[in-house]
Amino acid sequence: MKPYNVVRAAVAALVGLTVLAGCGGEPEPAEQRVVILGFDGMDPVLVQRWMDAGLLPTFKRLAEQGHFQPLGTSNPPQSPVAWSDFATGNNAGEHGIFDFLRRDPETYGPRFSISENIAPESHLELFGLSIPLDEGQVLNRRQGEPFWTAAEQGGTRASVLRVPVTYPPDDIYRMLSGMGVPDLLGTQGTYTFYTTTRIGSAGSSTRVVRVRPGRDGTIEATLEGPPDPLLKEQTVMEVPLVIAPTDPGARITLGDTETVLQVGQWSDWVRVTFDVTGPVNVTGTVRLLLAQDYPRPRLYVSPIQVDPTRPAVPISSPPGYAAELADRIGLYHTLGMPEETWSLNEEHISDAAWLEMVKTILAEREAMWFDTLDRNDSELVVGVFVQTDRVSHMFYRGLDPEHPRYADTLPEHRDSIEWIYTEADRILAETMDRLGPEDQLIVISDHGFAPFRKAVHLNRWLVDNGYLSLKDGSQESDVVFANVDWSRSRAYALGLNGLFINKAGREAQGIVEAGEVDDLKRRIREDMLAWREQGEGEAVIRRVFDGLEIYPGTEDSDEAPDLVIGYERGYRASWQTTLGAIPGSLMEPNRQKWSGDHCIDPELVPGVLFTSFKPDGRIDSIQDIRALAQGHIH
Repeated sequence: MKPYNVVRAAVAALVGLTVLAGCGGEPEPAEQRVVILGFDGMDPVLVQRWMDAGLLPTFKRLAEQGHFQPLGTSNPPQSPVAWSDFATGNNAGEHGIFDFLRRDPETYGPRFSISENIAPESHLELFGLSIPLDEGQVLNRRQGEPFWTAAEQGGTRASVLRVPVTYPPDDIYRMLSGMGVPDLLGTQGTYTFYTTTRIGSAGSSTRVVRVRPGRDGTIEATLEGPPDPLLKEQTVMEVPLVIAPTDPGARITLGDTETVLQVGQWSDWVRVTFDVTGPVNVTGTVRLLLAQDYPRPRLYVSPIQVDPTRPAVPISSPPGYAAELADRIGLYHTLGMPEETWSLNEEHISDAAWLEMVKTILAEREAMWFDTLDRNDSELVVGVFVQTDRVSHMFYRGLDPEHPRYADTLPEHRDSIEWIYTEADRILAETMDRLGPEDQLIVISDHGFAPFRKAVHLNRWLVDNGYLSLKDGSQESDVVFANVDWSRSRAYALGLNGLFINKAGREAQGIVEAGEVDDLKRRIREDMLAWREQGEGEAVIRRVFDGLEIYPGTEDSDEAPDLVIGYERGYRASWQTTLGAIPGSLMEPNRQKWSGDHCIDPELVPGVLFTSFKPDGRIDSIQDIRALAQGHIH
């Protein structure tokens, strides 16, 4: 989604739309509920280990009284794919979500897979302004009917909270969108980092602002928001920011709000107002962290969240529910992926500060979840806690002595995954205390976890093996295949698991004819399965899946990958691979704090399934949860 489109949506809402209130009156209580509690990324091996050690007594009790098993995940085992499998009961070939990213066959570049923004079709150009005459649209790219929508059509009320791939929200009794909700810039989470000293290169999710203190130490700067949507020239809207020294710490004034912070301390929510041309403004919310004290202060400002009290984009159903919830529990993170993993990867914030942020987000999610359970007005209640996944990504290094970042992980942080699992056990216990005697409980995860020790530059392998060609004189290539010669290239990788054939008639510069595709895929598969690290070491890739075999019926699809790569445990596609870059090396040690992952062979990372009852039939994968839930809805 482009930044100006987020604000255009807000302007349309504020100028011409009526925001509906939440459910009116006193609803009838639910006599029997199916409650589905998700813990993203919870791993069956770790669960069993810590149940046996007595650290997860509630999970152990549920397993003994009901049912517990590993649960097959999606292919590939990525959260947006798996939760779409869960919602629809179908695989990616049917629901259309194959990866976090999808590629544009015209440009070979990446796009966000979950949602798509369609800009207003018409504008009135007047006195230097560009006034939208229609709202535009935000579309969820997941196809197929989610089971909560089907349940509502049968007369069941459904409350669905923060399930991934639910943006924009479905038109049901109650929903708060999860993964997919953008920040006010229209991105999936761009933070701003103010520093008085030069730092190295930063990722695309980072805005680094170099600032200079005055003689008294005061720093005057601005927080940039989105462009003004009514101006023909894209002029960025700003809010003034002042940082001044205190003893110790700093006094930060952002807009009309003043906050005094000590080093390592997070602020409360700060509301920022961006004045659009004319009588309209758009608000967002941020949290501040003083990452480093004077004399060389560094200030972290979170991504600018959509303000739940005045949402700039649709994040809840009914539309007024987001604000209604904020009235009851206070302001909360609305970004689809609010756990700022990239700021920790860039080491702009510390392990301790990042974990404090996770605790805040976890408390918000608990408040939402228990608020919904205590209302007892929905026969189907579905909620997902993603913090198990995020902590596992960032602190698997604490579990893995072989990881390059194990040694510099402080002992007090090495048990962070154990901590978040015990938090999940506590949440489960409080959930079970709120269940009625007729309620049915299902607890799931979408996938498990594995170490991420080595980053694989898959496009480098394709170059070295003659499947992808660089322009004459080029040894490497930047993102979006900047130096690739498509006239001599037959295959390329984009995203975390997908590999695509440069097909004639599908890709803009495709050269592989239809009759050549099957043989080419076979040769790539054979070469990949023979790949050993340093020639004679461990296998890098465990399985290579033919897209047509695992996604039947996608012969004419422009979206489905031609091959899906199932890496061995310990390996994963590099970040460069996901964006179409080609470094000089074939692979490298993963020296980032993002140290655990699951985008490998799906057999290696199953999820978990717990139920408070004995299932009647066999449950093989997360796709089967839809039928399991529907079988218990009355």
